[in-house]
Amino acid sequence: MERRESFNTAAQLYDEARPSYPDEVINWILDRTNISRDDTLLEIGPGTGQATLKFAERGYKIRGVELGQNMADMLMQKVGNYNVTVDVGPFEKWEPRTSFKTPLIYSATAFHWIDEGVRYRKCHDLLEDNGHLALLFNSATDFGKDEVKTAHQILAKYHPERTREKVDGKSKWTREITESGFFELADQIDYTWKMAVSKERFAKAFYSQSDYLSIDDEAKREVTPLIEEVFGDMGEVIESDYKTTVYLAKKK
Repeated sequence: MERRESFNTAAQLYDEARPSYPDEVINWILDRTNISRDDTLLEIGPGTGQATLKFAERGYKIRGVELGQNMADMLMQKVGNYNVTVDVGPFEKWEPRTSFKTPLIYSATAFHWIDEGVRYRKCHDLLEDNGHLALLFNSATDFGKDEVKTAHQILAKYHPERTREKVDGKSKWTREITESGFFELADQIDYTWKMAVSKERFAKAFYSQSDYLSIDDEAKREVTPLIEEVFGDMGEVIESDYKTTVYLAKKK
């Protein structure tokens, strides 16, 4: 199973485990883009709505493009009172049924799944003149915890091509945006925050990642008891450190 498709197999788990995005970050985007509530925003990969609801609650109309049907179904159950629609399918192949331009495209911890040869060009074409592309990323900064390191080492058996080495995300996305030829980096923010969760939810967050979801059922039966044993000695409430980074790119 492709890693980007694996989330759709566990939509409920994903929804229970994944955190939302801080209000401070959403307000930062809105302040810098000055979009109107008469506009329709485009979200790439809304999942089960971790970022979608933040914009919808502020009165914005949203059109989402989500790869997984199960994820989209769960999202639509949550946004019945808001002006949100979701088209299901890969963004790379998606075409709006009618002429569509938007002042803001955003993607929350999903843009890296889109084909690099398509993502910037297509966003450029869908944006109005002077429009913006906002890339949001939530990352737990406590992967240095011994238990988390050990759990990833267990999974590494099934993903030998991957490492858990720290990646300089800032330089990656800054370089990509600049070198795309379609955008310039207008602004960037790193917002740090804390979230206390139960041990159960902490484990669910680990199980909701693609490295775990994409392995087959036999492998899951093998590794799950090992991971549960690793997490077993942790406290009943675990405080996690998070960083939300936003790269705000302006259409050239």
